[in-house]
Amino acid sequence: MKNKIYVFIVILSGVFWGSSCLFVDYLKTHTPATSVQITAIRIVFAAIVLNLWLIIKGKGFSLYKISGRSWLLCVVSGIGSVLAMGMFYYSCMVETSAAVAVILLYTAPLFVMIMSLFFFKEKMNAQKIIAFIIAIVGCALVSGIASGSKISALGIFLGLMSGFTYSLYGIFTSLFMKENKDTLTFTALSFLFAALGALVISKPWEIVKFTLEVENLPLTLIMYLLLAVCTAVIPFFLYSKGIEGIKPDIASILAFSEPLMACVFGTAVLGQKMDVFGVIGIVCVCAAIVVLNVNFKKKVQ
Repeated sequence: MKNKIYVFIVILSGVFWGSSCLFVDYLKTHTPATSVQITAIRIVFAAIVLNLWLIIKGKGFSLYKISGRSWLLCVVSGIGSVLAMGMFYYSCMVETSAAVAVILLYTAPLFVMIMSLFFFKEKMNAQKIIAFIIAIVGCALVSGIASGSKISALGIFLGLMSGFTYSLYGIFTSLFMKENKDTLTFTALSFLFAALGALVISKPWEIVKFTLEVENLPLTLIMYLLLAVCTAVIPFFLYSKGIEGIKPDIASILAFSEPLMACVFGTAVLGQKMDVFGVIGIVCVCAAIVVLNVNFKKKVQ
């Protein structure tokens, strides 16, 4: 029963990640922010919230007292996973299309499976491979790639790098938890270093300038905060928590709930159209999660 709870937690993290389209749509409509600047806003606000939470929970800075190796993991995770994934993902989207970018981002489970062979001595069994194939097909259909999208060598490279850097977060989390008990520390510090990197590349003075010039400043600031909390703070914390109870390769496949929910939010809230391929895709992603959980208790022990 406990393992089922961890499964639900990881799936729920994907639901929150999938809500990003709602906030990005608002900011794209009401501000001149670029994709890189929206990423920076999300990361910086998330870093502030997470680290305030960490200070309150630790009644000071006690939870920052971790080993040098753990600090290094947080630095590498923040720059090499949280920030890098966003940069590669949006760059792939510009070079190709949103559909191709989503598909290539979700090659992450394959990278996790491969790295888990070396880091955690996991086995790449048939159940995981079948679930991954079904999920990637479902993701492709949900994204709309069946209707045709432009593809380039550079775009494929950028997309694969987004998937690779995305996969690193689960690996780094598991390594961190080998000598630490609090996932919040890892998430907060990863975002702190990601935020420092984001401020370097996003022209923060431009963000401040156009934010002060928007028509509805209070609402815009609320949207910044919601973007951070709903698409970064909550899902990353849930995902990190989920990895405490299930293996990284399984968690990365369960997180396919993100593109599924992005499709649902886009259709139900933003009025985007869903064709028959999208419906089949949703069924495939759900089927992958079911396949992954057949005799689940045996697989995770």
